[in-house]
Amino acid sequence: MTEPVPFHFSTVAHLELPAGWVATDLDGLSEGIAEVPADSLFNHVTRIGARHPRARDLPANDFARWVGTALQDPETAERLAFAGAQPIRPIEDLRAALVAILGSVPKRRRSESVPESAAFHFVRARSIVAGLALEAGEPERIVDLWEGVDLAAVFYHLVEARVIGPKADDLCLWLRARGAQSMAEGAEALSSAGLPLARLRREIAVRWRRALIPRRVVRRAEVPEEVRRSEERAAAAKLAGRLRGAPRERDRP
Repeated sequence: MTEPVPFHFSTVAHLELPAGWVATDLDGLSEGIAEVPADSLFNHVTRIGARHPRARDLPANDFARWVGTALQDPETAERLAFAGAQPIRPIEDLRAALVAILGSVPKRRRSESVPESAAFHFVRARSIVAGLALEAGEPERIVDLWEGVDLAAVFYHLVEARVIGPKADDLCLWLRARGAQSMAEGAEALSSAGLPLARLRREIAVRWRRALIPRRVVRRAEVPEEVRRSEERAAAAKLAGRLRGAPRERDRP
């Protein structure tokens, strides 16, 4: 029988580099989106959460904001923002959706341009991953460690590894492989909602604790009666010792 593989937490930083593509109108933006490497779309859309981890509400993706501010086209900006609102959307699906939206804009509006000084510059993001001294052999241990995991690690394991890999670092896949289906589903649902990372980490912790209640109840029921009684006596003795050691109200200075 194969020994279960523990989950190793890692954190991530992103190195930004020019992608070599510049747009001054919607046609140029569409061409750039169609041609740039996946890590550029990842940077301008998927990575918004990592760039604003403690925001109250996440801003729109870079394409939507540029179209809304530089080109003054709020209708197209809103559609682009909606297309990029789900962080774990596959990159190629995202690319196709963005190109389709820009292609549906009337031709006259697609050619309206801004000066070079206001152009959109595509940027790539290369990931630099570093392992953390945190490891979990069971889903319950993930819950114990979760609130101490940094926000970059939350993004890496719930969003980045799912969207661009590696799959070995996809926390939800690992949870499913270990039989923690409800934990995986809860994390995926919240990760899809476009929440800031600080709030995402907090809400996942709450949902996971609830998901583990039935498992812990069953596990407790499987403990032999004599073991449970022994643990209860030990807990009662420990509490009594604490009470005896505590100063009485009248003895306190």
